[in-house]
Amino acid sequence: GGRIQQYKYNGKEGLLFTVGENADVPQPEESIIGKILFISFDGSQIFEFSKGHRNTQGLLVYNQIILSTEHGPRGGDEINKIEFQKNYGWPKASYGEPYGPKNDKPIFFKEHKKYGFKEPLFVFSKAIGISELTNIPNNFSSFWVDNFLVSSLWGQSIYRMKFDDNFEKTI
Repeated sequence: GGRIQQYKYNGKEGLLFTVGENADVPQPEESIIGKILFISFDGSQIFEFSKGHRNTQGLLVYNQIILSTEHGPRGGDEINKIEFQKNYGWPKASYGEPYGPKNDKPIFFKEHKKYGFKEPLFVFSKAIGISELTNIPNNFSSFWVDNFLVSSLWGQSIYRMKFDDNFEKTI
């Protein structure tokens, strides 16, 4: 999966873009796989914005807050609040389960924070095949102010989400 959003970082206009990683193996530090990158429009800057991403399906910049959606393995689909230079844990931490016989693959760390990784904002423990995330205009409905929609491939559904003011938890 790959997504692109316009973003302004330290006064520089540019793009955030995702590069997925789906092999369940640690990536070398110099690799761009499993990361969100920033590239300025003038080409003067390109750098790793965040890392530890599996298969990003959605990317949204909303009032300078960055949100992403990401497939987990066998469950563990995530909504993440993306912060600069944070590690989101993949392939070491996931609320999903490994594919194949459990003896063949190590079990993922479940408590991201305990192991130095950023916790997801929200986890679908049963896979929904999470897809895109978008905000709903506030003039759509007085009942849906500051709401977001998350689409699902596997569940063939649309989920309505609302977050607290700091985008630290769902409401």
